[in-house]
Amino acid sequence: MNLFRFVDRMMKLPKELEEQLTTEIIEGREERQMPFMSQFEEIAQEKGIERGTVQNQRENTLAVLEVRFGDVPPEVVEAVNGIEDIPTLKQLHRQAIAIGSVAQFQELLNSVIEG
Repeated sequence: MNLFRFVDRMMKLPKELEEQLTTEIIEGREERQMPFMSQFEEIAQEKGIERGTVQNQRENTLAVLEVRFGDVPPEVVEAVNGIEDIPTLKQLHRQAIAIGSVAQFQELLNSVIEG
């Protein structure tokens, strides 16, 4: 288990593979009837998954902007990294794919933060 945790922290998988791995782990746990987890452990696990999802969405959004437009202004990076809401981050990721410029993305980002 410790080795799995170590590898998990060191390696980020593409979203599709991460979802596949999560599914396989859940199915494996059910097949082996893993021991009961305390409520604290379940909450910690859920929070960890949520935190990982938030960070992954942030990284994906910034990566799209960087690939499309080159350097991303630090204020955009800081603003994206300050967002905790997963649906908002998913929407920003989609917008980053289609938007015409970093300046337009920054305007959108400002309206999201202010709104």
